[in-house]
Amino acid sequence: MIDINFGKTFDKVQECFEESSIKDQLESITIIRDVEGKIRLFLEPKNSNPELDNLKQSLSQKLGSYYGEDIWLPKGEKDSYKKLIDIIEEERVLAEWDDGSKPRWYVLERHVAKQAWTNQKKEVEPLWSQEEVDEGHKPAIVSFFSFKGGVGRTTTLVATALTLARHGHRVAIVDLDLESPGISTIFFPDTEDSVSGVIDYLLEKNIQGDNWKLRTHLQRVNDPKLLGDRGESLNVLRAGSVDNNYLEKLARLDFQNLLDLNNQLPKTWHDMFRELNAAKKLDFILLDTRTGFHDIGGLAIADLSHVAVIFGTQSRQSWAGLTHVIRRLARPLAPEPLPVLLVHALAPGLGVPGMEQELRDFREEAYIVFQKNYYREEDVPNSNDLEANFYPIIIDWQSDLRKEISLFERDSTPDEERRLSNIINVLTGQPYQELAERLCSIFQRKLKK
Repeated sequence: MIDINFGKTFDKVQECFEESSIKDQLESITIIRDVEGKIRLFLEPKNSNPELDNLKQSLSQKLGSYYGEDIWLPKGEKDSYKKLIDIIEEERVLAEWDDGSKPRWYVLERHVAKQAWTNQKKEVEPLWSQEEVDEGHKPAIVSFFSFKGGVGRTTTLVATALTLARHGHRVAIVDLDLESPGISTIFFPDTEDSVSGVIDYLLEKNIQGDNWKLRTHLQRVNDPKLLGDRGESLNVLRAGSVDNNYLEKLARLDFQNLLDLNNQLPKTWHDMFRELNAAKKLDFILLDTRTGFHDIGGLAIADLSHVAVIFGTQSRQSWAGLTHVIRRLARPLAPEPLPVLLVHALAPGLGVPGMEQELRDFREEAYIVFQKNYYREEDVPNSNDLEANFYPIIIDWQSDLRKEISLFERDSTPDEERRLSNIINVLTGQPYQELAERLCSIFQRKLKK
């Protein structure tokens, strides 16, 4: 039986060429892995077309059922598959093992989904530049992302928004977690009235055009208990009302096709952010993204944001996922990686046995992962640099946040008033203050007094 699986196919192809004299006759080798995982090749010879029989036999032996039995060579302008060759040459990328010598190695992966995470060919530009943000002309777009759920991502976003608003920054929160929305339940009591949100923007705006105005669907938070006497109001664009129509709306959205179809989804987000800023003249737009390798999350943190706040715990499962996320945020096609703030979530608090060891382990693992997957070789900072991307903001597990969080008075009793006051104190405490300060420093700003 042939020892072969999906992950070994590229190595087996390289073995075939290393064992064959045909390699010296080629300008380039492009490995095409189709949507089923099968391998096809496009070869560019130096001169005349080479004899392929021995290569085909070797590929069949080493790849087995993973060999797609297609090897294409460039031909004349009128050749029937010239358009296919043009697509291959346009979409392929240099292989990780290519060393610059001949033949050059390329890879072309054909996907059904997850384009936002696997894209290696082109980058989507943010709506406005970092320079415009630094100069205060445009808001910073910040994505909050967690590979696994239950780590306090949404709670931390809310706490950061409160802290920024209490210190005079104009902030909007956008709930992009359409499959599991939750922002609105934190700020607002349940009502029988439906309130529109992101999901309605994606559907209604497409049909109604300018007759559907985002400003009329924003929800405002201006309670002095939350924001202080001098704080700025918070603006919330919820995912939508989870009513009888919500699943029907969600079922009509195919995020992968929207992403592939002439970049329709990025353009839609750009239009939404532009309209949101025009309505409120913001300093920050905070995005609550979907957990895991979801297309919206990948698009938001890698291509639409000016900074990503990512959450991890000290576990093999968490680091296995975060490593891929951090590699994506390195943005090899862009001049620089995306700025990142790393949160050590659910960390042990003071007095918990093993606290110091876990904090040390997380910090050391973060440095290794960022060093290997994020920084350019010449840009790796000192491991003790407190402002570096890998240096974590520690948010420990807090029992006060274990239950459902609601930032409104559910009744008029003294106990309810104490509950709300206590939650506000927790959410505006030291770790969230630190996160807000580090966010501001990325954009040449300060927490206003």
